[in-house]
Amino acid sequence: MQSSQANRTLETDVVVIGGGSAGVYAALKVQAEGLRVLQIVKGFVGRSGASIFAGNLQLQKTKDPVAEEKFVAVRARYGSSYLNDQDYIKRACRFTEDVFFPEMEARGLYIRRDERGELITSSDRAAGNVWAPNQGFSGTMIMELLRKEVLARKVPLLQETMVTSLVVTEEQVVGVTALDIVRGELIVVRAKAVIIATGPGNYLATRSTATREQCGNGFAMAYRAGAQMQDLEMQWFHASDIAAPKAWMRLHLYPNPMPVTDKTLRLYGTDRTTFFEPAMYPQVKQPYYLQLRRLYNEVKKGNARWHGGFYGGYTHIEPEIMENYSYQTQFFKHLGIDINKELVELGITWHLTFGGIRTDTHTFASSLTGLYAPGGVGSHGVGSITYVAYDGTVAAEQACERARRLTLQPLPEEQVQREQRRLQGRLKVKGEAGLLPAQIKKRIREIMTEKMGYVKSESRMASALDDLSEVRERTLPGMGLGSTSRNWNYDWVEALDAEDMLDVCELTIRSSMQRKESRGYFFREDYPYIDNKNWLKHTVATRVGDDVRFEHTPAVQKFAPPTETDDFLTADY
Repeated sequence: MQSSQANRTLETDVVVIGGGSAGVYAALKVQAEGLRVLQIVKGFVGRSGASIFAGNLQLQKTKDPVAEEKFVAVRARYGSSYLNDQDYIKRACRFTEDVFFPEMEARGLYIRRDERGELITSSDRAAGNVWAPNQGFSGTMIMELLRKEVLARKVPLLQETMVTSLVVTEEQVVGVTALDIVRGELIVVRAKAVIIATGPGNYLATRSTATREQCGNGFAMAYRAGAQMQDLEMQWFHASDIAAPKAWMRLHLYPNPMPVTDKTLRLYGTDRTTFFEPAMYPQVKQPYYLQLRRLYNEVKKGNARWHGGFYGGYTHIEPEIMENYSYQTQFFKHLGIDINKELVELGITWHLTFGGIRTDTHTFASSLTGLYAPGGVGSHGVGSITYVAYDGTVAAEQACERARRLTLQPLPEEQVQREQRRLQGRLKVKGEAGLLPAQIKKRIREIMTEKMGYVKSESRMASALDDLSEVRERTLPGMGLGSTSRNWNYDWVEALDAEDMLDVCELTIRSSMQRKESRGYFFREDYPYIDNKNWLKHTVATRVGDDVRFEHTPAVQKFAPPTETDDFLTADY
């Protein structure tokens, strides 16, 4: 990447960034349409990111209009507390039933069925959950099948390659720049359309369900390129992930009903008394945010801590159900825990961000011409592997339509050179007083965990901004690497991550300060109740020079408007 080293330049019709469900569905669709595609993955296709975490698969039968609208209402109310596009949920449900499951079963996906061949579900059919084959394993199985199909179909693929910027000219995206992590080369790709499917980017806190690849790079590059961002403040936290060992914190204890039963996980405080189980609130079909609110009360009473001191258990559920239907059972055996008799200490983790790049949910087009944002990187997220497969398919159809009518545009050379200088500037050895990128990333994650966890307030958020500003102004300039080797230099990758994380975390905090209410998973102690009168709105952020402009747009409710009883969503129980 020195001036004497030429960049590697590639050309294609559509670039797909990301190797999860949305990215793979998009890449396969573009190839099936007969156009050139290049899929670029920071980690490994099907082996990193959010899609492999999926434990439950939603299958809502859409042939019954009454049942369909009831399900849409459930998703709208309990998914993001009315910020979702409800018509989008309908379309995604129909794709799931008509396309996703038939295709996945044809690929070899084993979805759990009974002896009559009927899909096994929990007794709470409003959630529409099925399993492939056990609770906790579905995402891994799906992504392994999709990974094999990408390889079998010889989709042009760059793995261990980090896209670092979107190349924009005349307000349209005409390509990307990327760092080949293995060879240390800068790759420049000319394309007629770009599909960014990097996922929700939740590796921003010390405890997170994300893999290390998810540092918000997709959010950061889109924001810097001028794309509108939406609802970044809406984060989903898990209350029931294992507290220790830390390497096991992605092991989730699902609060959803177990297969073939209505029985669910119970949460216990330090005193070992139950403080939450979904049966306490039969009207609530998705209990995650209620777990958090009840945990908040236990923490206030000193009967729990956010990262331990409370427990989850399946001791009231028949052992054969856990053995036959829970993938987690085998892991507890390795830890020497008998989950039929023992409780498990739990901690809170950041699971995903519902917001992201603002998209048109009919096309998944962003505010930047030529850029599409399906899946968790978009602002329409609902946290479902089946839905993001729909997103990727539709985004690919739209990108192909654009690519067919356009020719490749010339790249703005100065922009490419500026990005080359930025990357080259991070390839420097750490001085005696400096920190490694991993140390800076750790500090950023600590700030977000301490001051931007589930419980927020104006003062805590302002303090977090001050802390991040200090990292940016005082610590980042002295950041350096352990080596200037170009080959497989993950210090270099983490240096770029640190810059992206600072941008995304600051924007997330500022978006959170805009929303003066509590809504579902978003909770402010200084505004503890939902306010549908004033805040049934999206928070839209756009970069303007070195600053950000915020706007608020109405969240349209087509099928399931808020009701007078919605205060219970954030009531102080």
